[in-house]
Amino acid sequence: MYRNLCLVGLPYSGKSIIGQKLYKHLNKGFVDTDDIIRAKYKSDLPTLITKEGRTKFIEIEKDVITSLQVSNMIISTGGSVIYDSDSMNHLKDNLDSEIYHLFLSRKEFLKRSTNLESIGVIMDDNQSITDLYNDRMALYNAYADKTVSTCREINLDIFKGETYDYKPKEPKEPYKPNETKRSYQDIYCNRSPRVYLGTDSYYWNPKPPTLKKLSKDTFHGNQKYNV
Repeated sequence: MYRNLCLVGLPYSGKSIIGQKLYKHLNKGFVDTDDIIRAKYKSDLPTLITKEGRTKFIEIEKDVITSLQVSNMIISTGGSVIYDSDSMNHLKDNLDSEIYHLFLSRKEFLKRSTNLESIGVIMDDNQSITDLYNDRMALYNAYADKTVSTCREINLDIFKGETYDYKPKEPKEPYKPNETKRSYQDIYCNRSPRVYLGTDSYYWNPKPPTLKKLSKDTFHGNQKYNV
């Protein structure tokens, strides 16, 4: 059976945008747990966090995550998922997910974090952005199976590993003088997709999500979920 691949990381690390590219590249399904929360509670995350509070929101997030029964999926999680051990144990053990930490350096995180309040981030009242970074980094590192830097452009092939059953390339045969050499197109233009994760405003300052009712089109692939 194909394993799930779970993306965890700080806000602005690219969990959603990479997940949406990755599920097509690896021929998997895709689910974003923040999307389930938005649809279930008919609310954007900042409003829900303000209304319910930090502790209650983490419980809401845990209920959504522990209800997932999926396989062969890309699972994009909210940044606060690592605050609850039940959520992480369900993803890691019950769902047999390979946990990928999408790493941001402190410098890059501070550069991108221009308005955390607008996207809904779980923080203590007296917690600075630097404290948030330090606290979460230790937790991401504790749970992650692998770490991928998303400070710059990344190659989606690095996510294949154990999560994707693909046929290894055949060993190269020695070059023969009468053999036609590969063209520039073959060598340089047929590479795997890449995702650029610079500070373009189209992603790092996203518009509020458009809410819609849950339907078979809300998620991609084969999955069961209780909302």
